[in-house]
Amino acid sequence: MQMTRNYTIDFFKCLAIFGVVCIHTHTFRDTAVPFGNGEIWAFIIDTLARFSVPFFFAASGYLFAMKLQRTDDTFAYFKRYTGKLIGLLAAWFSFYWIYDFIRMLATSSGTMNEQKAQLTAYFQDTFQWRTLLDGISYTQYQLWFMFALIFSIIIIYAAYRLRLLKLTLLAALLLNLIGLLGQSYGPLFHVTMEETTRNGIYFGLFYTALGACFGLYEKQIIQKAQAIRLKTIGMVIAAGFILQLIERYLLHYGLDLPQGEYFISTIPLTIALLLFTLKARHIGNHRYVSIVAKNVVGIYLIHTFWRSIFDQALDQSNITHTFAWGLLYAPILYAVSLLSYMGLQYMKGKLSNPTVPRQAKPRTALRPSNSLIK
Repeated sequence: MQMTRNYTIDFFKCLAIFGVVCIHTHTFRDTAVPFGNGEIWAFIIDTLARFSVPFFFAASGYLFAMKLQRTDDTFAYFKRYTGKLIGLLAAWFSFYWIYDFIRMLATSSGTMNEQKAQLTAYFQDTFQWRTLLDGISYTQYQLWFMFALIFSIIIIYAAYRLRLLKLTLLAALLLNLIGLLGQSYGPLFHVTMEETTRNGIYFGLFYTALGACFGLYEKQIIQKAQAIRLKTIGMVIAAGFILQLIERYLLHYGLDLPQGEYFISTIPLTIALLLFTLKARHIGNHRYVSIVAKNVVGIYLIHTFWRSIFDQALDQSNITHTFAWGLLYAPILYAVSLLSYMGLQYMKGKLSNPTVPRQAKPRTALRPSNSLIK
């Protein structure tokens, strides 16, 4: 059975990238809202949007596994796929590294020794082995996802070739649960993990492996899920969002723990979302959805640059504390990121494939030139 394009994945990717933008703009935080408390609204939006990155990992694993099954030379596809990811990561990491370096030189204050210490710390943060897992926490902080995805895809491909994908999923689940001790649950059990666990080992690998299993066993999953109504899955998804909100609320406000970034409830929520995309494949079959879905990676890569620009430009402005700005900041950043990345892709296409001018036809007395007609 040949599967058609899964447009619903595109639809959820569009929602997910907007969720990422909302997380990074801290929508309604420190904002005067006409109803309720801005901090609570920010907490709700931030928590509901936490499905985004797990879904990105899962969708990447799903599409990667689907492509592997339809490709004769899987190693060639693996090299091409990881090569593109590494190329994107290298290009944008270099861009942000230079951008932050210039910004530090332009805005640094204090004594010469203090400025030197700041730049030295920047170099040390960059050139350490942990960068390969976690990225660095400057303007390019979002690039940790690219590091994690590359790591996860390498493991998934090896597991696919060795026929150990199910075992890899179980091992990754265990690592994910351990990783919660470095995220949401560590203080509760008096466990301290010095390094971050939001990386390819504890976070990305499980969700990428989960998506890969959905891709590899898609036919079997669809057959077993035939009796499950789409409405039922939708209700499970709604319950998953509510459960994630309750879990984070109890941990943060009930137990006074730091706000984590992924949770136990994220697991069933992501499974339900993947199952929904298999049951209903045409929800995102729309031109706008296709345009955004095609540029999701670009929005993810470039939006922190524009956020930095906006935040610096409006640093002393009271507009950032208004309800209107809280409402519009994320959509504006989303639109600017989309349009600017599309513009970059257009210029890249023009530079890599310049239009070769047509040779003018020789003029004759009987047939004058008609060069203005395309």
